[in-house]
This record gives sequence, structure tokens and C-alpha cells, in this order.
Amino acid sequence: MRVGLVSQLVFLYAQAGLIQGKPVIRGLDPRLASRYEPSSDNMFACLDGSQRIPFGRVNDDYCDCADGSDEPGTSACTNGTFFCANAGHVPGTLSASRVNDGVCDYDVCCDGSDEWDSLIKCPNRCAEIGAKRRDDEEKLAQTNDAGMRKLQELVAKGRELRQTKSAELERKRAELAKTEQEYSVAEAHKNELEQIQRDHEAHNANTMQQLTTEYLEPVVQYRKELAAQLHILRAHRDALIRLLKAVRDGHNVEFNDEAVAKVVHEYGEYAEALPYMEEAAQAYVDEDSKARKERELQMDRDSEEDDASLVLCVGAVDIAENELRTVNDDISVLLGWMRDLQGYNRNYHDLAVKGAVVALADFETAREREMSDVSSRHEAANIGELKSKYEEAKPLVEAIAPADESALDSEEENADTDDLEKQVADARSQFWDIQNEKTRLTNEVSNLRELLEEKDLGPHDEFLSLYQQCYSLDTGEYTYEVCLLDRAAQIENKNNARQNLGTFAGFGQKRELNYQNGAKCWNGPERSITVAFECAGEVELVEVKEPEKCEYRAVMKGPFACQLPVSGGEVVDGEAEEHTVKERVHDEL
Repeated sequence: MRVGLVSQLVFLYAQAGLIQGKPVIRGLDPRLASRYEPSSDNMFACLDGSQRIPFGRVNDDYCDCADGSDEPGTSACTNGTFFCANAGHVPGTLSASRVNDGVCDYDVCCDGSDEWDSLIKCPNRCAEIGAKRRDDEEKLAQTNDAGMRKLQELVAKGRELRQTKSAELERKRAELAKTEQEYSVAEAHKNELEQIQRDHEAHNANTMQQLTTEYLEPVVQYRKELAAQLHILRAHRDALIRLLKAVRDGHNVEFNDEAVAKVVHEYGEYAEALPYMEEAAQAYVDEDSKARKERELQMDRDSEEDDASLVLCVGAVDIAENELRTVNDDISVLLGWMRDLQGYNRNYHDLAVKGAVVALADFETAREREMSDVSSRHEAANIGELKSKYEEAKPLVEAIAPADESALDSEEENADTDDLEKQVADARSQFWDIQNEKTRLTNEVSNLRELLEEKDLGPHDEFLSLYQQCYSLDTGEYTYEVCLLDRAAQIENKNNARQNLGTFAGFGQKRELNYQNGAKCWNGPERSITVAFECAGEVELVEVKEPEKCEYRAVMKGPFACQLPVSGGEVVDGEAEEHTVKERVHDEL
């Protein structure tokens, strides 16, 4: 149904205004005004060229053109559009279906022109909305400007840091090359000395085998003879200690016998200096003969463990001879004190002293008999020849025995004789020091080369100065940590437990950071996180979500999403310069 001429004129010339002296067509984008001039025969051509209609049927609330171009100001065409001039704001284009639908579409038409024939009135809010938009744009421009300047700063730092690290890389490569040469020399020197040492040890082992064949049997027999003699002499010493202890503990002090007092005093000093002697002597008495015999046999068995090695056996003999001298010295001193007691004042009826003097006579009789048995045993074993063989073997063994196997040499003697050992030890120490230095430099060169030659640090190295820098966000239950181009983690606040969210795997299509291969979720995938950036002057982690199980999405503010200024077709990546926020001027209709 067509409306009358008056209605057509209302539609056509509503919101009276002129563009270059011509009436404005409602809802028409001014950029298309030239297409809406009537032809010479007063016709209108649909914009898609599908047909021509009388110009009077434009905006007649009836859809004639397939593309809806004949109804820019009504809702007649479902595929049509309505242009809102929005003076004071930015123009907008609304779907024709929303024209005169009783809803104020301020998000597109802040001037309310879309409800020109509606039951409601939509006041023009373009001044308010436009002002807010300009304010938001200004703040955004300030943020972007701060981000751009920060990005320029990071680019400048990145360039400077790349130069510094490149120089460091070349320096360390030179150091590594020098160290590798020193390593080769030190290794060759060490190997040479170790071979000399092995040859020397092989020679010594062969020599030791020959000495063992010749000397081990007589040295072992000599050790056994000394051990048997020591059992007897230890018992003699224990017996004398018990006699003197009895005198010290039981004599009558009131008699004030000078001979007794002298012996008691001297023995007291001896016992105080060597308290374990009295304990050992008492233990000898406390054990029965069977237990004593078993103890002595066990001592012999322990010593026999050394008999398979000439080096150890010579060492055992050396110890036994030293002890033999010590025991004989002790017996000589103790026996002298006992004989001094024989000069006690016999007018005193001191039972402890008299008993000791009588016991001394019995002791000396028994000792004389036992020592005679020892002499007979030594004569039967030809102890003189055994000792002679030991004395021949000892210096030969000392000359080749390893310092850690033989106890024959003092530390001072070893220091003088083990020159080869010291040379090998020094060569090894020097080699290990150089090896450690080589390993350190190799790792440093590898890390620098990977950083400078393999890692994507951004188109202008903007990530270089902040590489591995970490940023965190506390969300209450968890704290999230993102380290740039390195790793990411989720930290449980109540117990500080950490979950690995992945290591940096590369940039996405929109230059977001992708972290992958994190800790595996229970009954789920490995954790991962993608970090997107919003332009800002400072780097800050502002949001972390988990849209899918164990797949996290984060937002960081920072200069990485900002644009560098372009001058003459080239990106300006120098030092940040002072910038002012330019006013955004919008054409208003």
C-alpha cells in the first residue's frame, strides 16, 4: 500500500536540513548522498543495480529494492541499514529492524534518531556519550603513549644489551678457546704422569711380589714369635701392677716407712698417668684361664689377617717390636720399685708390704722359668735369623710400599719420598680446575648463544632486558607467577605448594606467550598457560582464568602490545622521546 504524497514528503524531507542546498534523506549515510539524487526521469536506481523505481518510493515504508537501499530511514527492509548522524559523537549504522522498535539504541544512535516515529522519545545524549568517549580515548591514548615510550625504552635497552652480551659472548668464546688449549695440555700432562705412575706401580708390584716370595714366610714367623713373647710379658707387667696396687691400697700409712712411701708415691704417679694399666691388670685376674686363652688366640687370629701381605706384616712386626720395648721398659721400672720394697723397715708389722715382698720372690721364680721357655722357643725357631730377614725386608718394603697401605713411614718421610705421588696429585688438581673452568665457560657460551641467536626476544629485542623477569598475581586461593620467556607456576597460598604450569614454548599468532608441558593434572592433560598482552606503560599480571581443565589463560599489561612510532616508513626504535597526546577531532554532522 502506498502512502500519499504528503506522507512521502514527510518521509523524504523530515528533519529538515540541507546538504549543498538539497534536502537530507532520513537515515541516509551522507557519503551515499550522490546515489540518492533523482534521475532526469525522476527515478531511483537500487544500489545493487537490480531495478529502478520512482524516486517518490524512497523511504515510503515499503521495501522495493532487494538490497533494501530504497528504505534507509524505515524498518521496511529487513536487510536495510539506518544511519545515525550522532552530532557530537561518532556516526553509527543500525540494522533497519531496530528502527522505531520502541527501544533507544544509544549504543549506536546516541541522538535517538532511530526512534523518530515511535511511541517513545529518545533524548539526544550524544554530548554526554561523546564526551565520555573522548575522555576514554584520551586516557587510552595516554596509556598507549606511555606504553609506546616504555616500549621504545625497552627496545633501546635491548639493543644496548644485545651489543653488550654479543661482546661478552665473543670474549667468552675467546676465553673458552684458550681454556680448551690449556685443557688439552693439562690432560696430556696428567695422562703422562699417570702412565708413569702406573708403570712405577707395576714395577713396584713386581718387586713386591719378589720380596714377598723371599721374605714373607720368615717375617710372619718372626711376628708370631714376638706375639707369643708379648703375651707372656704383658702378663708379667700385669702381675707387678697388681702387687704394687695392693701395696698402695693396703700399706699402713702410720708406720711412715720411708722406702715404702717412696715406692707408693712413684707408683701412684705412674698409675695416675696410665689409669688403663690397672684396669687391664684387673681384667687379667677376673678372667679364667680358658677365657684368657681364647682372648689371646683371637688376638693372634686378628694379627694373622696381616700375614697375607708383606707390607702389612712388616708393619705389624714394627708395632710388635715397639710394644715389646715398651713392655720391657715398664717391667724394668715396676720390678725396680718392687725390689726397692725389700728395703722396708722390718720392725714394722706391715702385712701388705710383707705379702708383696714374699709374692715378689714367687714372681721372679716364675718369670725366670717362663723367660727360659721363651729363650728355648726362640732358639728352636732360630729367632736371630728371623730377625735378620725382617731387618733386610723392612727398608726394601719401605722404599716401594704405598703410603696409604704401610704405616711404616712418617708423614714427613712420605712427603720427602712420594715426589711422583705429589706430581700426579698436582697434575690432577690442575686438570680438574681447568676442566671446571672449561665446563663453566662452555655453559656460559651456550647460554649466551642460545639467548642471542636462537631465542625469539621480540621483533626489536624488547623482551631481552626483562628476560626471565617474574610477575605474580594473588587471586586469594592461589598466587600465579609468570616469568617472561621462561616458566610459569601456580602457588597454593595456604601451604606454598607449587604446580608447574609449563615452560615457554614460543609466541602465538597474536604474539601471546605459550607455556607448555607443565605438571600433569590428575585424570587430565598437562598444565599449560597462554599469556596475552594489553598495551600499558608498566608490566603487570592482571588476570588468570581457567576456561578448560588445567588450561589457563592470563592477561598481562605491558608495552609489548604497544606500537612503535613510524617515521618515513621505518619503525622508530631509538630512545623514547617526549610525546604529547593529540586531540582526536571527529567530524560532526
